[in-house]
Amino acid sequence: MNTFSRTSLIEQRSVVQKQVNLWASFLPLAFKRIVQRERACVVVRIVQGGFTATPMSSRLKKASKIHWQEEGGRWQPEASLRQLLRIAQERPVDLELPPDFILSHSVTFPRAALTNLSDAIKYGLPSWSPFQDNDVYVNGSVTRVQSEQAMVCLHYALRAKIDPVLARLDAIGLTVDRIVLDTESNCSVTLPTSKLDRIRRARRVDGGLAAIAVSLAVLLGSFQVALLSSRLENAEIVLRSEIAQFRKAEALQAAYTSFAARRLAVSERRAKEISVYELLVVLAQHLPDGVAVKTLEIGNGQGRLELSGGDPDEILQALRTISILSDLKIEPMRATHSSGVTFELARKVP
Repeated sequence: MNTFSRTSLIEQRSVVQKQVNLWASFLPLAFKRIVQRERACVVVRIVQGGFTATPMSSRLKKASKIHWQEEGGRWQPEASLRQLLRIAQERPVDLELPPDFILSHSVTFPRAALTNLSDAIKYGLPSWSPFQDNDVYVNGSVTRVQSEQAMVCLHYALRAKIDPVLARLDAIGLTVDRIVLDTESNCSVTLPTSKLDRIRRARRVDGGLAAIAVSLAVLLGSFQVALLSSRLENAEIVLRSEIAQFRKAEALQAAYTSFAARRLAVSERRAKEISVYELLVVLAQHLPDGVAVKTLEIGNGQGRLELSGGDPDEILQALRTISILSDLKIEPMRATHSSGVTFELARKVP
């Protein structure tokens, strides 16, 4: 395992970890998009002489607006009708009411009532207006919250005026699912249609499938990260072992280099020193006839000879002709009829 392989594993683990994080971040967004369906719907507006209908979606291209003329009793242009009806079967149909269909006024609520505003409106409706719950389509939007009070703007639409419109739209193929009372605050009333129930069930199923799919993707990515982490740990163990072996080899190499250097130094020093054999050869060449070497001692650049026979002065004179000997001193040894010579050895000339 080399450094490149270890680096490659680290890069792979980093890439997979980023993918896992990306998939995990998509889970809430994907779930939200599936449940909300990007708020895709068909928006119907009341205009003079009929209606206009427009499919709305941030993912679907905005279809051409089509117009229903009560006088002619048909949609214009007819080419877009099939697309409109197909979208209306799968998406909610919103009826946006014009301002002259709406009555509005503000009411103060306890702040705690905001947790279930619809029930609070139904309960207090007869106190704030001349209407009963079955007289109007009503809902509210919070405009201000202060301390323990909340200001809510109520929007009313008379059922007597709206129900004929709903019946007419249902007759021409567009069953309304929501009545939009105020577009700015997105205040609306949801009608109990079978299509909305079907859409909610489909969204729950789609949301569950999306959550399962993304969870599986994240689990798979996590498994890949764990696998790469295990491989990386094994690679690091092998790398540490190789580093230890390399350091041992380096230590052996350093020891061998040091030994070789010391050996070379010893060899060089010995090459410059005079050996016993070389000294004996030189003595045999220069000593007078009849003189014999009884003992020879050398060490630390110094030496001593014990010679038998011959005249000490002649011996000293002969020894002085030997260039490797210096500081010669001779001492006659009368008891043994020999001469003792001390000297110092000169180094070889390189």
